[in-house]
Amino acid sequence: MNRKITILFLLAAAIFFSSCQKNIDVFVPDPGQTTGPDTTWYATVTSTMPVASLQTNLLVEPVKDSVEISAANFTYLTSSTGIQCGFPPLCCVSTAGTVITGRIQVELFIIKKKGDMVLMNKPTSSNGNMLVSGGEIFVRLTKNGQEVNLAPGAKITIRYSDLPVNTSMKLFFGEELSNGLFNWIPNTDTANTVGFAQQVYEITTKRLHWINLDYFYDTTGITRSVVSVKLPSNYTNANTTAFLVFKDFRSVLRMNADLTERRFISGKVPNGKAAYVVVISKQANDYFMSKESITIGTNANTNGVQSLSLTPVKTSLADIKTWLATL
Repeated sequence: MNRKITILFLLAAAIFFSSCQKNIDVFVPDPGQTTGPDTTWYATVTSTMPVASLQTNLLVEPVKDSVEISAANFTYLTSSTGIQCGFPPLCCVSTAGTVITGRIQVELFIIKKKGDMVLMNKPTSSNGNMLVSGGEIFVRLTKNGQEVNLAPGAKITIRYSDLPVNTSMKLFFGEELSNGLFNWIPNTDTANTVGFAQQVYEITTKRLHWINLDYFYDTTGITRSVVSVKLPSNYTNANTTAFLVFKDFRSVLRMNADLTERRFISGKVPNGKAAYVVVISKQANDYFMSKESITIGTNANTNGVQSLSLTPVKTSLADIKTWLATL
């Protein structure tokens, strides 16, 4: 009898403590973070790290359409994003070099908003130099799910409006780098050209995928500073990305990871310019953001470093995208 009473008592105690568990303030790591926050900064960022998932989830969905490629006529596609693309006859080939005609699928869109440049991880910089963009364009062609290339010597025409048109704009092409980084390479092929009309740019190119019109920001004689951002220890380059977004012109710079100092830093940027520092992070299944309005160079030290300490706050993915749409 005593044994039965003891067993019943232990069972009752177990049920009681289990029911009280919800009232005990005990840290339980979120799913995907079973060993606690990762505070390590990495020389190589891989596709398995949270920052890769973050960048994927931030992407803007491409606009998809189709066009009939003719054996004899020039054909045009006007995208809902306001960009027109012209295709000459017999301009498309398969990856094996076979000429393709008939209907092909097209991903064709343009990025003019600085917030979309953040979402798409397409900052405006070329080999570390600051660019001002006239619009980032993406063109991808497929047929039956297979990539379609331009035929040797074939060139497509891309037209879109922008205000104001700047005749200093030059042509750049996108280059995907390691660690999730991206770079714009200046065009060196005279077959690729840019034309200017009233409120319209016209690009003629034999390249596909990422295309950009830019000019280099002239920093001659301008005092510049480096913006440095310190975050709490669990915000690292494995789960966090940071950008410098200029308010008064179309320029977005990605801030790089300083592994030694465990910070995100910009390159040298012109003093006196208004900008936002935007930090976005994915911690387990949650998203966090910090947005700080600054004037470049304010309180910079004697080495020209402007230091900030930011603490991102939990923010839904939808709210992050909504705020970025205002930039």
